[in-house]
Amino acid sequence: MTIAGLVLAAGSATRFGSPKVLARLEGRPLLEHVLLTARSAGLGPIVVVVGEAAEATEAAVPWAGEVRVRNPDPGRGLASSLRLGLEAVAALEPPVEALILMLGDQPLTRRNVVAALLALPEDPARPIVMPRYAGGGGPHPVLIRRAAFGLVGEASGDRGLAPLLARRPDLVGELPVDGVNPDVDTPADLAMLIEAAWTRRVIDNRAQVDRFRERPDGPDFYGPVSALFRVDPDRTDDPHLDALRALVRPGETVLDIGCGAGRFALPLARVAGQVIGVDPSESMLGALHEDAAAHGIANIRAVAGRWPAALAGLAPDGAPVADVSFIAHVGYDAEPIGPFVAAMEGATGRLCAALLAQPAPASLADPFWPAVHREARAALPAADLLLEFLSARGRSPQVHWLERPPRGYAGRDELVRFLRHQLWVEPGGAKDRRLDAAIDELAVERDGRWYIRADAAGRVALINWAPRPA
Repeated sequence: MTIAGLVLAAGSATRFGSPKVLARLEGRPLLEHVLLTARSAGLGPIVVVVGEAAEATEAAVPWAGEVRVRNPDPGRGLASSLRLGLEAVAALEPPVEALILMLGDQPLTRRNVVAALLALPEDPARPIVMPRYAGGGGPHPVLIRRAAFGLVGEASGDRGLAPLLARRPDLVGELPVDGVNPDVDTPADLAMLIEAAWTRRVIDNRAQVDRFRERPDGPDFYGPVSALFRVDPDRTDDPHLDALRALVRPGETVLDIGCGAGRFALPLARVAGQVIGVDPSESMLGALHEDAAAHGIANIRAVAGRWPAALAGLAPDGAPVADVSFIAHVGYDAEPIGPFVAAMEGATGRLCAALLAQPAPASLADPFWPAVHREARAALPAADLLLEFLSARGRSPQVHWLERPPRGYAGRDELVRFLRHQLWVEPGGAKDRRLDAAIDELAVERDGRWYIRADAAGRVALINWAPRPA
């Protein structure tokens, strides 16, 4: 049986402010997410109704043979797109027995829901079947058998099928399913989906560690490797530091969230009036104090604590505590990201910034996961998802992409310690032996230092934005 897909993506998006089907979620336009679901469910042919942004949609979406139909006047309402799409589906050769109706602004539409609709036995008395989500929300995707094409073609207005089906409930079957299938009608809706995607990645990453770990983290995760994060505060060969320093005006107060051993906090203190460094690691803050004393840097204040909880001790009244705040290679595992960013903006008077890699720095150990744990690493969120989140929240982030130079290790033993730490492997076991063999294959020595062969990939984004919308 041939089942077509019909995707409506011609909405005017008056509440969104721009073509919402082209807004990005996890690196893809919303419409692409829907098309991937339709393809993976085996629907075909697939008809897509586009609107005023047809040219932009054509350029932004990777197509795979879908039939595109343009609605010249989507302002007439959703039903006008439905009728155009239905006409295109009805004209397909060979004829299709049914279609699955999907909306281009529902990127979380699930393949298993489509599959469940397709698996239902045919009921001639009820040629239309829609899901009823346990968590509420719109009833899409909808199965429409050919016998109902004529009825569906009578739809009018901007509510699509809803008024028509309300008049003829006798023709409609329901499929109970779990979860929800949210629309993206506003930027706030999109921000919620991006935040949920961020949280899912963090949870999946953490759960994978818990399944494979051979040792606990201990009270201070960075204690065993804190020496790797100590760098000369007066170095002149660090373009990432230069880019951050250019954002700070002389005499300003700077807040470094996740300051670690002071990689950036200490050199920025040479420019700023004061630097406030926040970090939960006692070993990192101990290294910060030692290096500050060794280099005569007195205008730095170290605060022990996790963000955003640490903000309460800095500003009980919620007032800004710094002119500029930034994160540098922290926040990848923040869960949820919304309160983390909101607290950062609340603590800041002039400018927020984030120096984040793409992919996350922990990905340096990713090539070793299949060899050691027999499983690919679950990726953490990174710079691209933060950019999406900020944009959806109405900020106007500026981004400057920087190269990420390969990270060298002083010897093979130092590389081994780093990888054991990132892989949660105990010395001497079977996994440690697999790690040792993988290092022979995946690492290389150059000029007395050791490098992971795949480390050349990736970039670093310096993102900055005003803490409040203009």
